[in-house]
Amino acid sequence: MKVVLILAALAAVLVLLSLLRVGVRVLYTPSGLTLRVKAGPASVTLLPRRARKKKKRPKAAKASPPARSRGDMLTMLRQALPLVAEGAGRLKRKVRLDRIYLDVTAAAPDPASAAVAFGGINAAIGMIWPLVEQNFNVKDRRIRTRVDFEAGQPTASLDAAATLTVGQAVALALWLAPRLPQVLDGEKKNRQTDTIQKEAV
Repeated sequence: MKVVLILAALAAVLVLLSLLRVGVRVLYTPSGLTLRVKAGPASVTLLPRRARKKKKRPKAAKASPPARSRGDMLTMLRQALPLVAEGAGRLKRKVRLDRIYLDVTAAAPDPASAAVAFGGINAAIGMIWPLVEQNFNVKDRRIRTRVDFEAGQPTASLDAAATLTVGQAVALALWLAPRLPQVLDGEKKNRQTDTIQKEAV
C-alpha cells in the first residue's frame, strides 16, 4: 500500500511540474546568441556558456576553425524556424509567443545582389510568418527589413520571448531532437555542393 501511495505522490508531483510555466528568451545580434530560461524568480543563461578558468599551459598553435558567417546563421534560422513552428503546432495548447522583434538588413558586395537579397529576405519572411501565426499564440510582433548597399554582408537581430509549460518544452524537444539535425545537416550539404559547383565553373 505504501508503494502505491509513493508512486501516486510521485505521479502527482510530475504532473504538477509538467504544468509549471517557464519563460524562454532568445536574443540574437551580430555579436552572438543568448538563450535564457526563466521559471518564477529563477533565471538561467544557457547560452553563451561561461568559460571555465583553466591554468595556462604552453601549447602548440592550432589552426582555429573558420568562423560561421552571418549569412550562414540567417540560413540556419530560416531552415529551423518552420520545423520549430510545426512542432509547436502539434501541441494540444499553443505556445505563447509574448514578443518577437526581428530586424534584417540585406547586403551584398554589389548593389544588384543586395537588391536581390532584399527581395529574397522579404519573400522568405512572407512564407515563414504565416506558419508562426498558425502555430503560436503571438502577442506582440515587430518585423522590419531594409537594404544596405554599402555593407558587404547581411545582418539580423532577433528578440523573442515565449512562455510554455515544462510538459510542452519536453514534448517539443523530443519531437525536434531527431529532426532538427537532419534539416541543418541537409542545408549544410547543399551549401557545400553549391560551393563545389561554383568552383568547378
